[in-house]
Amino acid sequence: MVVSDMKTTKEVDYLPRPFLKQPWAFQLRTLWLFTKSDVKNVIVPTVVFAFCCGFAETAQWSGITTYDCLLGQLKRMPLVITWTWTKLLVQDISNQRFPSAVLEDTINKPWRPLPSQRITSDESRRLLLRLIPLVFLLSWLIDTLQESALFAICVWLYNDLGGSGESAGIRNALNAVGFSSLFAGATSIAIRDCTSGGGGSSETIQLSSRTWAWLGIVAAVIFTTIQVQDLADRAGDLLCRRETMPLVYGETFTRWTTAILILIWAFICPKFWDVDFAGYTVSITLALSL
Repeated sequence: MVVSDMKTTKEVDYLPRPFLKQPWAFQLRTLWLFTKSDVKNVIVPTVVFAFCCGFAETAQWSGITTYDCLLGQLKRMPLVITWTWTKLLVQDISNQRFPSAVLEDTINKPWRPLPSQRITSDESRRLLLRLIPLVFLLSWLIDTLQESALFAICVWLYNDLGGSGESAGIRNALNAVGFSSLFAGATSIAIRDCTSGGGGSSETIQLSSRTWAWLGIVAAVIFTTIQVQDLADRAGDLLCRRETMPLVYGETFTRWTTAILILIWAFICPKFWDVDFAGYTVSITLALSL
């Protein structure tokens, strides 16, 4: 009886502390682990898109030199990265906190915070209650509230309403709109506070109609090709009964149709920008290498 009591006391002494009472280093690493696997898939393409489109937007205005364009872009990149990462963090915590996601990550990504027991599902929910208002406050301060609201709607539909597993079409559509809202917001930040100075006047630079059209094309590219990411997660998706394209139509069909669509976009995208033969060569070579 005494031995049993001593064992119980020892177990209680070693119960993990609540997440918010853990050291700052532990908390920051946990937040990083939520987003770790999506850095190359979300943050890198978003930052590259914002830099390129932001440079194109500012370079076309008179009174702004190429040096000023590049310097302005580089100065705003930390804010672009911070804004994008906060959006990704909210999405990943929201996505990974559900029991089905924890079960899937136990197979595919056991190092994530929930399957590795660095944080509980309920603590993740409470963390979102604190993070979401802060993320919207940041968006309001830098005038990207519309893009943030659209992204939040996509997150809600994708995670809380089960859009990620409803069908391949809904899953791809939500990804396309969500990514496009990130690209639009990040590009708006990249050209924030930029003004044209030609003719002695000053005008705030806004996203042009051509950039919005390019965003539409990028959304279409994502909608028709993002299923390639589901090929590596088939085991977890099958366990959660998620209707992804590789599971519904088969791996071979998914690979071939995606490859063909990538090759088609490799012709359409250079055509949109009216590039020369070298531009087509680079685009098609990259498509064939995939």
